[in-house]
Amino acid sequence: MNPLISILREHNIDPQPLLEVAHIPIDALDDPTYQLTPHQEITFTEEVIKAVGEPDFGLTVGQRYHLSSYGMLGLAIQTSADLLSGMQVLYKNILMTWTYMHWITTVRGDTAYVSLSKLRDLGECHQYMIDRGLVASRIIFEEALGSPLNISAVYLTQSEPDYAHRYHELFGCDIHFGANENCYEFPAEVLTQPLIHAEPETSRIYASQCERITKQLASNQTFSDIVRNYILASAHQSTTLEQAADYLNMTVRTVQRKLGQENTSYKELLEEVRRNLAIEYLQTTTLTLDDIADKLGYSDSSSFCHAYKRWTGSNPGQLRRHAINS
Repeated sequence: MNPLISILREHNIDPQPLLEVAHIPIDALDDPTYQLTPHQEITFTEEVIKAVGEPDFGLTVGQRYHLSSYGMLGLAIQTSADLLSGMQVLYKNILMTWTYMHWITTVRGDTAYVSLSKLRDLGECHQYMIDRGLVASRIIFEEALGSPLNISAVYLTQSEPDYAHRYHELFGCDIHFGANENCYEFPAEVLTQPLIHAEPETSRIYASQCERITKQLASNQTFSDIVRNYILASAHQSTTLEQAADYLNMTVRTVQRKLGQENTSYKELLEEVRRNLAIEYLQTTTLTLDDIADKLGYSDSSSFCHAYKRWTGSNPGQLRRHAINS
């Protein structure tokens, strides 16, 4: 959270009220052993985005991430033999970066592509996470190389926003909006270029430590996260608590008790996932309200609109108009 906390203070915004909304104790900022849950981080990030009020906020924050920001993972990356090896270390231990995005590098002909897609519902953090990830990855890869990636194009699924010029400023290449994926391209030959601090044996030691940490992070997943992931995977259906319990091989009472211990319920998680996905669909796609209703498991657009107004206090069309106008 350090980059976000720093930016809040630069804007003279007190982080404590935002931390309280996300149920994060203020002393967690000084506790290196404190572990955030995904829900806490995403809620806090949403509050920061609202407080700062800058549409290009993800691009701004992405510039704050450097190899040194990732501790042992950064060391494992920069001591890898070449860029591809460093990418493999990063992707294998992606939980240590708290991006909530799935990263992949592919090669088509002479061109390499670094692309990302969400690992979970992100709601109002969706575009922020994409923008932050694209900028941050470009920075750490270039730091590891000690030279530019020579990015020739960036592709984004969102429609062209009013801050489109910021992408041009940061990447200095063609920017394509309304694309099929979020990615950037560069010459594939760069992948096998030796890194300036390459020490493969040392990298293996660091990477081994990172894998242990990643396993620990994976084991710390809350029961709420497990249920939320089930709901997300079944978002297009009208899922019930009984179906979730059957999927988890538990009784309904056990699921309710375990969720209650984490101060939530199946209904609250279902509403949260649907709300986040609705915001994402409205902001980043041209799907009709009927299509969105169907994807979220509602019988019709009227039922979806009623639920959306209950969640946000406004109609879905208002968010879509705002997204188009911005």
